[in-house]
Amino acid sequence: MADGAQGAGPERRRERGRNRRRDVIATVIACAAVAAAIVHMVRPGLRIDGVTVVLLAVAVVPWLGELFDSIELPGGTKLQYRQLAERVEAAEERSAQAGRTADDASRTARIALVTRGGEDTAAPGAFTDTSAGSRGSGAVERLAEEYASLREHAPRSPARTDRMEQIFADLVTATRRQDDFGVGAALASAAPGIRLAAYARLYARPDGGYLDQLTQAVLDDGAIAFNQYWGFHAILAVVGTAGAGRMRVDHVAQLEACLLRLPPDSDRSAVLRRLLAGIRRAADPAGR
Repeated sequence: MADGAQGAGPERRRERGRNRRRDVIATVIACAAVAAAIVHMVRPGLRIDGVTVVLLAVAVVPWLGELFDSIELPGGTKLQYRQLAERVEAAEERSAQAGRTADDASRTARIALVTRGGEDTAAPGAFTDTSAGSRGSGAVERLAEEYASLREHAPRSPARTDRMEQIFADLVTATRRQDDFGVGAALASAAPGIRLAAYARLYARPDGGYLDQLTQAVLDDGAIAFNQYWGFHAILAVVGTAGAGRMRVDHVAQLEACLLRLPPDSDRSAVLRRLLAGIRRAADPAGR
C-alpha cells in the first residue's frame, strides 16, 4: 500500500477542516465588508482615522492565511501563511503518530512482562493455576468465558482494558503450555474468547501453516477491536517467522482496505501500518 494511501485519512480530515475554516472566514469577511458598506451609506460623513485602520488590519491579518498563501506588506515584508500552517499540522500528526506507536510498544511490553519466564514459570499476576486442568482446554475455556463476560457486562474503561490484556497474557501462557491446542478449530470458533486464544497461541508460538486462516479470521473480527488488535500482532509474529512471502495477495489487499476503514488514530491502525510496512519491505527490499 502506498504511503500516500496510508496517510489518506489524516490528510482528508485536514483538508476538510481547512475547507470549513476557509468558508467560515470568507463568510465573516464578506459580511464585515457588507456591514462597512451599509455604515458608509447610512453615515457617509463618518471618518475612520489611521489608527483604527491599522488595528482593523492587525485583527484581520491572522485569519487571511486560510484564503491566501501569502501577503506582501509595504516595504517588502512577505508573510507566508499556508505553508506554516501545513507544517504545524504535519508536525502535530507526526507527534500523535509517535505517541500511538509508543503506546502500542508499551502494551506489547506489558504482555511480554506478564508472560516472561518460559514454559512453566508465570510472572506475578499471571494465570498461575498449576492443576492439570490449567494446562489443558479448561484454563483456556475459563479465560475465554471471562473475556466474553467482561465484554458483555463491564463498561468500557481503562480497568476493563487492563483486565482484558491480562486475560490475553494468561491465554498466551495457557495455550503455549498446551501442545495439543487446536489452533484451526479455535480460529474458526464463533466465540470471540476462543478466537483470542488462537491469536495468543500464534503470537507466542508462530506457525506459518495457519497464516491464511489466521489472516482471514482477523479480517472477519473487525467488529471486536481488542480481538483484531491482537490478531494483527499475531500475524506480525507469524510473518516474522514464516516470511512475508507467505501472505496471499488478496489478503494483503484486504488488509490495506481494512486500514482505510479504521480510525487513523486507533491502536489497530498503528499496528496494521507496521504489518503492511513490513510486507512492503519484504516485497521490495531495495525500497523502490
